Amino acid sequence: MYVREKHVKILAAVMGVAGIVIFALLPFIKKKHDAPPAPVTKITDAKLSGEMFDVCKVNVPEKDWQYIIVHHSGTKEGNAANFDAYHKNKKKWRHGLAYHFVIGNGNGSADGEIETGPRWEKQIHGAHSGRMDFNRISIGVCLVGNFEKQGSGPTQGQMESLQHLLKYLCKRYNIALDKVIGHNQVQKSQTACPGKNFPFNKMKFALAEALKGELRESESQQEHNETDGSPRI
Repeated sequence: MYVREKHVKILAAVMGVAGIVIFALLPFIKKKHDAPPAPVTKITDAKLSGEMFDVCKVNVPEKDWQYIIVHHSGTKEGNAANFDAYHKNKKKWRHGLAYHFVIGNGNGSADGEIETGPRWEKQIHGAHSGRMDFNRISIGVCLVGNFEKQGSGPTQGQMESLQHLLKYLCKRYNIALDKVIGHNQVQKSQTACPGKNFPFNKMKFALAEALKGELRESESQQEHNETDGSPRI
């Protein structure tokens, strides 16, 4: 009887030690099977510039664009393909999509996704301003959403993509800041587009700062190139 009790005690002790060991190793065992964290991609100005180049690249002679006109779609959702079909089938516009670029809000395309329209790829005039004289010289950028509706506005992803696109286009085509305008500045009495909730002044301020920063960097690089390795008299 005493021997049996002794064996039971030994077995209980062994099981207790094994339990402690397993409990101690449990976090490490779990970590082994967990999926590794997704790598974090650092977005740099050079990377963004390269991405915008790919988005805006065309294989035909480029037009001398003078304005950029910002729009909202006036719809809750949509994408370039939806608007293209509507403009072709309902509006009967031969070239389809009125805008050169469409920026998604997550309903129809990814939030902040920039879609390039066929008018941009062919470098032909848009059908977005309501005035042919402006259509011929302006780039039309449409953000999906209805920003006139109470409590609505563009997403952060849309605004970030818009800023990167505007900065690139302004630099590439030497478009002055005061020529980045809203649709309602062309058709003042006929449209509220891009809507009362679109942060136009904030957008222009951020764009001005971005372009100033680019100018300062360019001037600094130019000074460096002029003085680097050159003998001083």
